[in-house]
Amino acid sequence: MPDNIYTQIVGVVHVHSIYSDGSKTIEEIARIGEGAGLDFLMFTDHNTLKPLRDGHQRYHGKTAVIVGYEIEDENDENHYLAFGLDNVLERGLKAAEYVERVRQNGGLGIIAHPDEVRSAFPQYPSYPWTEWDTDGFDAMEIWNHMSAWMESLKPINMLKMAIMPRRSLRGPTQRALAKWDEISAGRRVAGVGSADVHAHAYRKGLIKLTIFPYKVQFRSIRTHLLLDRPLSDDIIEARDQIFEAIRKCRVFVSNFRWGDARGFEFYARDKDRIYPMGAEVSLSNDLVLNMISPKTSEIRLIKDGQPVMSQTGNCFEMAVQIPGIYRVELFLRKRGWIYSNHIRVGPKK
Repeated sequence: MPDNIYTQIVGVVHVHSIYSDGSKTIEEIARIGEGAGLDFLMFTDHNTLKPLRDGHQRYHGKTAVIVGYEIEDENDENHYLAFGLDNVLERGLKAAEYVERVRQNGGLGIIAHPDEVRSAFPQYPSYPWTEWDTDGFDAMEIWNHMSAWMESLKPINMLKMAIMPRRSLRGPTQRALAKWDEISAGRRVAGVGSADVHAHAYRKGLIKLTIFPYKVQFRSIRTHLLLDRPLSDDIIEARDQIFEAIRKCRVFVSNFRWGDARGFEFYARDKDRIYPMGAEVSLSNDLVLNMISPKTSEIRLIKDGQPVMSQTGNCFEMAVQIPGIYRVELFLRKRGWIYSNHIRVGPKK
């Protein structure tokens, strides 16, 4: 895809600070993010927009800080990341109610850790999304680092997992991907990756360490966005550009541990146009899918939730003959590296 069509930016979604249960200030976290080369950070402290009132939604160096907050229902389930609101919604709302309220207020809503499963430590229960009849959300986390880590955690491997928190990352769960594909068959829903970073202090005997330091998680699961123009220097315009890219599913997710995914491309084209991730296009005799990767990997093409092609390389081109929703997954060393959003191919006109 010609570089002058879209600007690619990369950031981390779902970040917590000392405004709730994180362990550093937003200024400290933003400096770490800038040092990691991130273009944006999306903060989601629990049930508070005080960081917004305190003026933290701005550029911190070269990194745009976007402030939202994390909502949950009265059972501490159905966690929802809400952005673009001026005030916190009243407590006690049901999931369907706060999803709709965020939408009505023009905000951006992302379902957090939708398929979370934890059983090894009862004191740390899972917080799944259960209200799938609810509509109106813009995106869902298809890969949440904290959830993936907790799902793999057992008493026997606690210390090892704490010291090497990225090692367990193999890819999104098939549960999350299947649910995303199912919903996306009916409407456009963005799949994003998230850190869900808190940087908790941990002590076991004489050993003291931080689980998931911000610096480590910022070099793990990232969300990449395609913008139709360079990211604005004005934070409100930049925020709106980020929201627009997510709403239009111009998104892909990567695990930085396996390499920098900047430069990845997945698009459709015909004789007249190029169509990015998130696009809806009608089937035609000359419609093809193209993928370009920064490095050689195992490539899987997924149609309507099912794999239809697998090959090794750093690019492919394939004629499209059947309508459906198409996305790609890339693997390195049998570990998930890049997950694109869908391209929707409809019937011939």
